[in-house]
Amino acid sequence: MFNSPRTMAMVFTTGNYCQKLARTTSVRCLSNSSSDPTNVWKLSLEDEARYWKGYLTTRPKYSDDFFNLIYDYHRAHSGSFAVAHDVGAGPGQVSAKLAQRFAHIVVSDNNSNHVDYARHMLEQTRYSQQQQKPRFSFAVTKGEELGGRYPSASADLVACALMFPLMDTEAALRSFGHILKPGGTLAIWFYGRAHFAESGPTTARRQSLLDCIIDHHFGAVIQGQGPAHRAGWKRAADGMASWLDYIPFAAQDWTAVERRKWNSTWTNMGFFSPRACDFPVQPVSRVGATETLHEIEDRQLWRKNWTVAELKAFVEYIFPFCHLDREPVQPLWERLQAEMGGVHAKQAFSWPAVLILASRR
Repeated sequence: MFNSPRTMAMVFTTGNYCQKLARTTSVRCLSNSSSDPTNVWKLSLEDEARYWKGYLTTRPKYSDDFFNLIYDYHRAHSGSFAVAHDVGAGPGQVSAKLAQRFAHIVVSDNNSNHVDYARHMLEQTRYSQQQQKPRFSFAVTKGEELGGRYPSASADLVACALMFPLMDTEAALRSFGHILKPGGTLAIWFYGRAHFAESGPTTARRQSLLDCIIDHHFGAVIQGQGPAHRAGWKRAADGMASWLDYIPFAAQDWTAVERRKWNSTWTNMGFFSPRACDFPVQPVSRVGATETLHEIEDRQLWRKNWTVAELKAFVEYIFPFCHLDREPVQPLWERLQAEMGGVHAKQAFSWPAVLILASRR
C-alpha cells in the first residue's frame, strides 16, 4: 500500500521514532570537550577556518535594529562608549558590530584558536584600520575569569552572545559585575535553531522532521560521557529551555533589568530538544518582580530563505560535531525535501531569540 508524504512524515516524527533515533548512532562522539567539559566549542587549527566560514554563512546576521536596542539602553544609563567586552567572541562578528560605536573592544574566548581567527578577521575591518591606536585587544580566558584579569570598573559594556548557558551562572555574573563601571551595561543574548517561519498546515510536520534530524546529531554529543560532561550539558539545556529566565539579577548589584523574547509562542528555544538528552530538562524562572518583560512576535526576524541543501548546511554547522552520522537520517531528509516542495524550492526561516539588558549599580 502506498504511503502519502504526509503519512510518512507522521511516521518518521512520532515521539517514539525520534526518541529512538536520538539515542541511536553508529558513532558515539568523544566530544571535542572530553578533556575539558566546560569547553564544548573547541576546534582544531585545521577545522577553524572551514567551520567558522560555514557558521557565519548559515547563522543569523544581526540587524542594526537589534544592536540599537542595546545602544539605546546603554545611552540611557551611561554616557560612555569607551570600552566594550565581547565575551566568548568566537569568529568576532559581534566585536565588529560593537566597533561601530565603542572606541575599544576587548575580544575574549577560552579557545586560543578562536581568538587567533577573530584577530585575523577583525584586522581586515575598516574599524581596525581607520585609526593608528588599536581598536581591538585580545585575551584567551573564560568569561568567569575576566574579573581576575581586568581592573574593577574598567568596562562600559559587556556583551555575551550565545555563551551564557554554557557558563557558571554566579561566577560569570560576579566577573562581569566586577569589570563593569557603575551604570555600565550587561547584554546577554541567545537564539535557538531555525524554525520554518510561514504558518500553515505543513509547518509542524516540516519542523518535526528538522528537529528529529538535529536531535539525532546532538544525541551523539550529549549522551553517555560521564558526570561532568552530563552536568555541563544539563545546565545548558535547562538554561536554554528557560529562555534565560534562570539568570538572577540581585537588586543590590543590578538595576533596570529588561528581558525581550522573540517568537516564544510558536518556537522552542535551544539548538536541540529534550529528546537529545539522557537527563530531564527542567526550565527555571528567577525573573524579578521589578524587571521589565517584552514579548515580540516577528516571523521576519533575521529571515533566511533556504533550499533543503542550504538547510543541510545549517545543520552541519550548528555545532562542531566530531562526526555527522548521516545514514540514519537520510530518509528524514528525503521526506523533508518533499515537504519543502522539492530540491530547488525555498522556504522561509526565522528564529527564537532572547535579549537581557541590565545596568550595573
